[in-house]
Amino acid sequence: MIAAALVVGYLVGSAPTADWLARRRGIDLRSTGSGNPGTNNALRTGGPRLAAAVLVVELAKGAAAVWAGHYLGGAAGAALAATAATAANVYNPWFRLRGGKGLAITGGTLAVAWPSALLVLVAVIGLGVALLRRSGPAALLTLAGYVALAAWGPLGGGLVDEPGWLMAMAVGQSALMAPKHLADTFRRAGRAVPRG
Repeated sequence: MIAAALVVGYLVGSAPTADWLARRRGIDLRSTGSGNPGTNNALRTGGPRLAAAVLVVELAKGAAAVWAGHYLGGAAGAALAATAATAANVYNPWFRLRGGKGLAITGGTLAVAWPSALLVLVAVIGLGVALLRRSGPAALLTLAGYVALAAWGPLGGGLVDEPGWLMAMAVGQSALMAPKHLADTFRRAGRAVPRG
């Protein structure tokens, strides 16, 4: 059933819902603004109503993936489905592995997998954006905080209540998202992304 949890999480995460919502309003998120099919670009190109719709649907997708994974494989299934949903969102198989940056869907996974951590991380990214004035570095700071919370591990209350699976989920999701946020940080700073 663990394999089924991975597959379900991946399929849920791969659904290009932001693209669908934007196209209903005559907007192609992949060819306008930053080209990213996410909440920020939806806000810039379609306004707050489109951004809110994209955010709510991405959060719901993440939550649904975790619920399904938990049904299929308990805490392990939930953690693996969460990670698979983030993977499919960031590297979307329907768009030649070009996807979003994964924050919204990951937030949805945390809402049911580890809600207390989500509250902390929302505060971290909010503070990071306020202090750093840029979303890329704030996102990287938040991903580091996510892994640190999993290592510390006293926060509970969700469907993933085993420290080992919390750590696997945190490391997996953060590793999947970090390259895009790092590239965004360097691009906005006007520098090339360092190699090797």
